[in-house]
Amino acid sequence: MADVNFDTRASKFARNIYDSSKGKIREAVLMRELTQHILPQLPDACPVLDAGGGQGQLSLQLAQRGHSILLCDLSREMLLQAQSRAQALGVTDRLITHHSPLQELGSREGGPYPLVLCHAVMEWLEQPQQTLMGLLEQVAPGGYLSLMFFNYRGMEMHNLVAGNFDNLGHTMVHGKKKVKLAPKHGFDNQQVIQWLTEAGMVLERQVGVRVIHDYLRDKGRQEQSLPRLLELELEYSEKPVFCDLGRYTHLTLRKPV
Repeated sequence: MADVNFDTRASKFARNIYDSSKGKIREAVLMRELTQHILPQLPDACPVLDAGGGQGQLSLQLAQRGHSILLCDLSREMLLQAQSRAQALGVTDRLITHHSPLQELGSREGGPYPLVLCHAVMEWLEQPQQTLMGLLEQVAPGGYLSLMFFNYRGMEMHNLVAGNFDNLGHTMVHGKKKVKLAPKHGFDNQQVIQWLTEAGMVLERQVGVRVIHDYLRDKGRQEQSLPRLLELELEYSEKPVFCDLGRYTHLTLRKPV
């Protein structure tokens, strides 16, 4: 298996993920984590590396706040869409796109960075742990890694509440995917935290992403009740138990000086 390239699915990805209720919740939680818990600890307008950032939804919002962005992705089509969005937002002077695998970032000048974003990338990689360890080299001493990944426990909970009792354990990971844009592989929160802390990173926060949305019995309320749902997602994402059961997990990690 090679790293997944979204060139042929860029438009579908934007429509089905970014423009949907699930994408809006993801964006709200991540922006809360960045603006309230990470950026206040860093210099104003510091450079940011968005590793595997696709169309740059999050990093372009940071560009609007004055940050300079290096956006790296395996998909050329995703980067073209990011450039188009940057032009529409008037921030093309703050965006550099780099078409390459994450594994080649070590040869890119400009790092290390005070802030590295890696959101919903690990689950599409052939060698996620090895690639993540290499990415840590791009985090400057005293800098932060904003990491979001598909949560194995969230996969389990989703199948349990749906009654998919035959789609657990080995079958859940190795069976045929029912939804093409859904990752097949999730990661155990504690395992990822162990990888990173053993590599010298300091865990500052863990939150869940979509801790309610995907488990709603009435799927119609995902859109119909979105304003209230967003409020509840932000509230419950930080709470014990709930933060372990999000469809995704977000970790805020700092590299010691």
